[in-house]
Amino acid sequence: MSAPAGAASRSIDTHAVLAALAEPRRAEIVRLLEKKYRSQRGLVEELGMSQPLVSHHLKVLRDAGLVTSTVCERVTVYLLRPRTLALLAERVAGMAEHAAEIAKVKPC
Repeated sequence: MSAPAGAASRSIDTHAVLAALAEPRRAEIVRLLEKKYRSQRGLVEELGMSQPLVSHHLKVLRDAGLVTSTVCERVTVYLLRPRTLALLAERVAGMAEHAAEIAKVKPC
């Protein structure tokens, strides 16, 4: 089965995204970033983690497409990528719809 038109620009690596979110410290970083953008130093202070550990978690989140960064007044700040979260929500909603259809059919 071929992918729908435009699927390439709308695709995410669901496994990478879910794996990134499954780690509690990364999930906490995402929860903080959903409220406002933060610098790495701000995350270090708020989370009480070492700078190398925060840096590692940010890299995993960035590689999964969940986080991006920008320079603001000579400080790199991190923020969530809403498009990745929206695509994940679409994927999960699609799975729920499919599961609901299958649940209507008797297994035996």
